[in-house]
Amino acid sequence: MSPTSLPGTPSGELIRSVGSNERPDGPFLSFLVDQLTKVEEQNEWLKNKVIQLEKEQEEYYLDGQKRMEIGFRNVAKCVEEVGAMREVFKEIVGIMSGERVRFVDPSNENVTNEEVDRVSSSTLLANNSRRERQERRQQYEADYTALNTDSTVKTEESVRDSGILHHEDDHEDGDDSDSSRGAEYQRTVSYKINRAIQSVHDVAREYFEGLPGRPSLMSLERRYGSTWRRSSKERTLFAKRMCIINKINDVRKNPTHYGLPESINRNMAIKVVENIRLGNNNFQGHHCRLSLSQLYTYFSKKMDQLEDYSLSLKIRGEPRRIYLMREREARLERAGSEEEVLESVSLSKPSTDGEN
Repeated sequence: MSPTSLPGTPSGELIRSVGSNERPDGPFLSFLVDQLTKVEEQNEWLKNKVIQLEKEQEEYYLDGQKRMEIGFRNVAKCVEEVGAMREVFKEIVGIMSGERVRFVDPSNENVTNEEVDRVSSSTLLANNSRRERQERRQQYEADYTALNTDSTVKTEESVRDSGILHHEDDHEDGDDSDSSRGAEYQRTVSYKINRAIQSVHDVAREYFEGLPGRPSLMSLERRYGSTWRRSSKERTLFAKRMCIINKINDVRKNPTHYGLPESINRNMAIKVVENIRLGNNNFQGHHCRLSLSQLYTYFSKKMDQLEDYSLSLKIRGEPRRIYLMREREARLERAGSEEEVLESVSLSKPSTDGEN
């Protein structure tokens, strides 16, 4: 019997019992420690990620706020510019339609004396304005002379016949015909619509027959299309004149639609439209003598009525500015009378109190 063995106990069982006292759950504990370490690492990574996301969200929010502030400033600026443009267009439309009467502002609130002196002493502005006035005066004098001359006017048939003769002569003359055609084309493409015209009769004469020494607009349109109207001013003016011409043609083709007799010719249709310009209208609530621009507005905005169309002039109107001046004087008189009434009432109050 060995000294280390107990009586009645085998030596192998003793060794196993001693080994079992060395915590058999050690591997499990080490596994738990590893898992806890990994969880802590994941928590630390998630914490850093959340902090990074917070910073990114804060930067994104601040950047969005800056963009919104810049956008609001741009929107406010655009709104101001659009409002200013609307006011300018209102002034332009008011002047063109006759709703606004231009007058000198005596309050001297628009400019300062220094600005007036600087503008008045500018030689460049003075020369430009003087040159512009001279060009306008020369153009108007030329248009007025061409409009009121007594020379014969080419009809549409004569223009067409002369075109055919020129075409035949061109084949015979050769090189000379090419140069003449080129010169004629240059004169045609530089044609300017007459600005001195003030009546529907002259508008129709310029379009259908042509003014003295000048081709008709209808022949230019048929021969060259829209190429002879090179500037924007000519295109705009031609469009306004064509609105009146189209109304003349419509009255001639469909007279019964306007309550007119069926057998009317072009001159009678021109007379009907001219009577509308002279007073057979209800422009802004009055029988006005319209300018050609106002007549274009009257037709383009479909302000005309069936009773406006007549071969006789029912009432001779006055210019729109006359009605505006009368309305303004009436408003001033009403305002003055109201002030007088208020002053009389204020003066009569102390006397009535004294009597009581």
